[in-house]
Amino acid sequence: MRPLIATVAAASLAGCAHAAPAPSPAPAAAPGAAAAPASAATPCFPDAPALAAADVYQQLERFAWAAYDNPDEPAPTGTFGTCRVERNVVRDAAGAVVAELGCGVRILQPGITDGLGLQLGARGDEVMARTSRAVDSLVCVANGPDRVRCSFARRDDEDTDPDWYVVAGQLDDDVVTGAAARAFFGPRALVELDVSVWCH
Repeated sequence: MRPLIATVAAASLAGCAHAAPAPSPAPAAAPGAAAAPASAATPCFPDAPALAAADVYQQLERFAWAAYDNPDEPAPTGTFGTCRVERNVVRDAAGAVVAELGCGVRILQPGITDGLGLQLGARGDEVMARTSRAVDSLVCVANGPDRVRCSFARRDDEDTDPDWYVVAGQLDDDVVTGAAARAFFGPRALVELDVSVWCH
């Protein structure tokens, strides 16, 4: 994978042990592309197929650490294809948020895939069909007006949280598990993906 270059306005990420790399005049290039229909190209690279969230995080990790900086400090800025990155937020040319970086990648527009190769618009049934996790461990919790977050249980040998899948709708209870969670999640389309890199 060729490195993606972002012009950085702030070279230091306060409160973290990671230092921002030196800026370069070379233009940004798309990181490794994930298999996805061409019609679902990321808004940052209109001529490329969808990108894997892990690749996006790797290329923009300097900005992910900025999420934990002092907000009064100057924010690092740069470019990601046709998108603009400021602090830890990636926006398209129109200013709409594409993704937010932190301990992972919060995906808010189609064009970035999770580890299962899925992106916004996929349905819960597709997630459950592709995951290697025990689908019986699915838990769905209310996440604000007309939003529900669903995830599988962390394995005993895992140090980080699994990914979260957000769908539209309302639960009868604040939390549902088992068959009720699967029935709720299955037919609904993903409206947000939270891909964990080191989230706890």
